[in-house]
Amino acid sequence: MVWFVLALIGALSQAIYSLSVKVLLCKTPPFLLAGYSFLAATLIFVPFILFAGIPPLGPGLFPALAVTVIINIVATILFYRALSTTDLSLCVPILAFTPVFLILTSFVILGEIPSTAGAAGICLVAAGAFLLTFQSGHGRSVSLRVPFHSFLYNPGVRSMIVVAFLYSLSVNYDKEVVMNSSPLFGCAITLFLLAIVFLLIARLTRTKAASAAIDPTLPDAFKSDPQFTRSPFFIYGAVGVMLAVEGISINTAYTMAIVPYVITIKRLSLFFSVLLGGFVLHEQQIRERMFGVVVMILGAVIIGLWG
Repeated sequence: MVWFVLALIGALSQAIYSLSVKVLLCKTPPFLLAGYSFLAATLIFVPFILFAGIPPLGPGLFPALAVTVIINIVATILFYRALSTTDLSLCVPILAFTPVFLILTSFVILGEIPSTAGAAGICLVAAGAFLLTFQSGHGRSVSLRVPFHSFLYNPGVRSMIVVAFLYSLSVNYDKEVVMNSSPLFGCAITLFLLAIVFLLIARLTRTKAASAAIDPTLPDAFKSDPQFTRSPFFIYGAVGVMLAVEGISINTAYTMAIVPYVITIKRLSLFFSVLLGGFVLHEQQIRERMFGVVVMILGAVIIGLWG
């Protein structure tokens, strides 16, 4: 059950990271935010790697590294785009579909197969994400058509569905990176390459001179607070800490359990995101969305106990 606790730590870290990104995108250009946050997370790993030393590197490291970096570049861009236009408590829970996609992708890429109970838990988590969109702000009554309406017409939800699928591919290669190096080194090198790419994109697109997008879903207090622009190094460092904690906990869990189980527990970040969306961002319809969250938690418990 150690892997379960580690995955849960990763879930909480990802929820705080998502909240931070949503708020900061109102004041910070997205490519700079991504690049410097990934770089800050990398620097946190450096002392630990220097102490432990560089691990033996397997032959599958660099191919897996190349694939996961490419996929995560696209996924991060879509992730930031969704967060900048849609409620945190609505778009982030769509990532619960990643474990469902993983049933297929992990079998094809890694040959991993969940048990019957594990598959049932995965499906419950995905069903909870579906239920979260029953009340999606379109002024409709509760019906099965409302979730499909969100999937078809809400750009943030559509983007997150693509992100969920991309993550179902990349996490398999993340595990390959870890198995061919170590949890610390694998996470650090992946974050470093992502940082370099996004800082180059920011430079080439002259993001430094660009204005950050105004997020219509944020409360006015977050849009007008000048504190977000006064301490950029503290901001990037804080976001980097969340990325580092998430990376090391999840990568270590990969070495103890199969990928679909770890990622399903990590998706409990959706529960924390719904709570943060309600209490911090004052988003609406939190009570309705909590029903879907309860279904997701039930799925996670089944995986943790019988998966």
